[in-house]
Amino acid sequence: MKTLEVTGKFYPLGRSQCLPVTVLMTASDGLRIIDLSNQLLAETDVSQIQVAEKLASVPREISLYDQGLVVVDSTPAVDVWIASNSQQNKVSKLESSKSTVLLCAVLVPVFLFAFFKYLIPSSAILFADYVPESIVNIASKHTLSALDNSILSDTSLNDETQNSYQNMWRDIISKIDVPTQFDIQFRQSDTMGANAFALPNGTIVITDELVKLIGDNHDLLTAILLHEIGHVEHKHSMRFISEALATSIAVNYFFADLGGLVEFFAGVSNTVVQNQFSRKLEWEADNYALSKLVGLGMDRESFAEAMQKLAVTLPKESKLTLWLQSHPSMQSRIDNAKDKHLD
Repeated sequence: MKTLEVTGKFYPLGRSQCLPVTVLMTASDGLRIIDLSNQLLAETDVSQIQVAEKLASVPREISLYDQGLVVVDSTPAVDVWIASNSQQNKVSKLESSKSTVLLCAVLVPVFLFAFFKYLIPSSAILFADYVPESIVNIASKHTLSALDNSILSDTSLNDETQNSYQNMWRDIISKIDVPTQFDIQFRQSDTMGANAFALPNGTIVITDELVKLIGDNHDLLTAILLHEIGHVEHKHSMRFISEALATSIAVNYFFADLGGLVEFFAGVSNTVVQNQFSRKLEWEADNYALSKLVGLGMDRESFAEAMQKLAVTLPKESKLTLWLQSHPSMQSRIDNAKDKHLD
């Protein structure tokens, strides 16, 4: 395309002047602005200009990045040049294209699904491996301290009972050869009831209520202990925290400017994503425990029996709670433990 030469007015950036100029427009050189004495005032390529939308025969305003604004008459030749070379107009064409809009309507949800379903969880696994041990210890100690000041209280188990379990579990841990130094502790909790949980640094808390529920069956408590060890060895706590944090940041980044409706959707979707992620971790810890039980020469049925005893203490699961809950259903975990062909 040959050079298009038109007259116009140039408003230099940061100055109140309006200068009569000649504007040279080409596809290869972009814009060159010459004053009446033939001095070059500004030049730029087409990627550095922005053009206001066309409005009837109103003169066209062309912004030059970091240089100023030039105004030229809206002629057919000028309009053709702008349509051919302005990046902004190319974007506008894409935005008005039905096929482009339809393609984006399909691809964007697919991208977001893949981002939240696969990329964030896989990134969380990598992140968990690089968290310093000092941070893990601090987080674990503060978490236990907060629980001790809220829903946990001192154990009522006598020293003989505690020592009996401690000695048994030290022997079990030595046989499964894990690198983490585990610290088994007992607490009492009316709020948590029969339960056990693991902190990232290897502290495992077992409630008195769980010990009483299991009774003197050490195999059942061992199965539960191995499940909690599985959480620690796979760094599930740090993975869950990093996944939740990354999800929150990503939701705010993608949807922060869409108002209250999207904030509501983000909260719901974030909860569902976290619950699905937690469900995956529970399966991983279950299968870790089952494999270790087999390695110790113990029966997988011990894990199934422990789950059956815990199931009695829980409310009946509806279809809705099965979908929303963070753990797999008790029955599916029991079935998994009883199936000797599952890894």
